Amino acid sequence: MPRNGRRASSSGCYHVIIRGNNKQTLFRCAKDFEAFMSRLLEYRAIHPVKLYHYCLMHNHVHLLARSDGLALLGRYMHSVQRSYHHYYRKEYTFFGHLTQGRYHSFAIEDDPYLLECGRYIEKNPVRAGMIAKPEDWPYSSYRVYAFGEREDLIDLSPAYLMLGADQDIRQMLYRQHVDVTRPYEELLHRRLQRI
Repeated sequence: MPRNGRRASSSGCYHVIIRGNNKQTLFRCAKDFEAFMSRLLEYRAIHPVKLYHYCLMHNHVHLLARSDGLALLGRYMHSVQRSYHHYYRKEYTFFGHLTQGRYHSFAIEDDPYLLECGRYIEKNPVRAGMIAKPEDWPYSSYRVYAFGEREDLIDLSPAYLMLGADQDIRQMLYRQHVDVTRPYEELLHRRLQRI
């Protein structure tokens, strides 16, 4: 059966999801999380993709990325996934498929949804009941936006920058934005669980 074609975004922004095959664990320890993050950074030098938000969970990954075309995003994601698969195979004497097929991508067309998607991504560990507050999860971009922590992996989202000219005000507004529970959040979460 042929694959469905990916929908190109006029803004170049995509919500990217990678899942472990049969929901298996992708990251067993801190070293694995770091290995994946280093690959996200390393391959940006070869395939210039901007990463606005990310959250690495134990069995899946969320990225909010911007690229100049689907082909470039595809090459970047292929490089990251292939390299991490080699690392994982060597580390754990693993055979078989690590991820559930190719990555999924959803086009993001406007700035309000860009900010909302970043919020959704960074609240993932809270929704999963793993932590109480998003700042408690070490493998997400939340602290970059909420507290101004520096991270080479992240390019600040244009939607975030439009929150205000003052960095402290932007951070405060972002924390407030993430803290509010939206009525459609659970519906979106259930929909993405099915992929």
